[in-house]
Amino acid sequence: MSRKSERLVNLVIALLATKRNLTKSEIFRTIEGYEGSNDSMERMFERDKDELRALGIDIEVSGLDPLFEDEMGYTIRPENFEMNIDSYTSNEISLMSLAAQLWKDAALGEVSRKTLRKLSTSNTSLDISVLPNFAPLIQSAPSYLTEILTSITERRSIEFSYIDTELNAKSRRINVYSYFSMKGFWYFTGLDIEKNAIRTFRCDRIQGEVVVSKKLLSYEIPENFNADALFQDDSLKLVAHLKVRKGRGSQLRNLAQKTSSGDDEDLIEIEYFSEFELLDLILWHLDDVEVIAPQQLRTNVMVALTNLVKTHE
Repeated sequence: MSRKSERLVNLVIALLATKRNLTKSEIFRTIEGYEGSNDSMERMFERDKDELRALGIDIEVSGLDPLFEDEMGYTIRPENFEMNIDSYTSNEISLMSLAAQLWKDAALGEVSRKTLRKLSTSNTSLDISVLPNFAPLIQSAPSYLTEILTSITERRSIEFSYIDTELNAKSRRINVYSYFSMKGFWYFTGLDIEKNAIRTFRCDRIQGEVVVSKKLLSYEIPENFNADALFQDDSLKLVAHLKVRKGRGSQLRNLAQKTSSGDDEDLIEIEYFSEFELLDLILWHLDDVEVIAPQQLRTNVMVALTNLVKTHE
């Protein structure tokens, strides 16, 4: 990632995470990349604002003191930053996820952590729970996303080991037709060459590597193919019951199928397929979330937190 792109990423992180508007001086002091004279930093900041707004990222500007307008502050509201992906095709979402991973990696990188540390020591109240919004998709795309997209765009079959519903790993050879995200998880659909039938595969059940055939244009995708109509496998769906602190856990709330309000906490229910993906999101929200059920998920959260403490002892 270039120095300019890194600066833009960290500017967005700072303006998203802060609970109050930041002044220019705070931005210049805490965000890597703003350097030189005051005039040069001012010009750099104005260009950065224009570029972010061109990308659809709305930066709010307002006075810090309602009685005086001589000092302005800047912020980004999380609700204005979220991406509505309903209007995009599955292939467009898949391609965007590649770019999103770069942004997410940058958000968790050392330079960004340094920005947050600087802000936290300057009497700035932070809310890092909004940072998962940084990627258009909440969950991480699989590491073999490139192989799947290559298969679709170049019509190359793929081969991989797949864990079925009986927990048996079997070799599968597939002509991939589509690749999509649903309810925060990743799937692909295509022709199972051995069975000569259309099948849908959940990406987190792939074991090992995905091997792409060297033969180019080895199949065609049927014109009447509709992945959404085929995907109806809810047989392994689980439900997590979570307590979430009031005003917190926006990402988990967005996934909830049911919410019951309480005094200090809300009880939410989330349908999920992959415990690994949900566990990662729960841990991100720290002590704002408590797992009530299932017991296996609760135990795994406790184990992960215990290991985290041991790592930093």
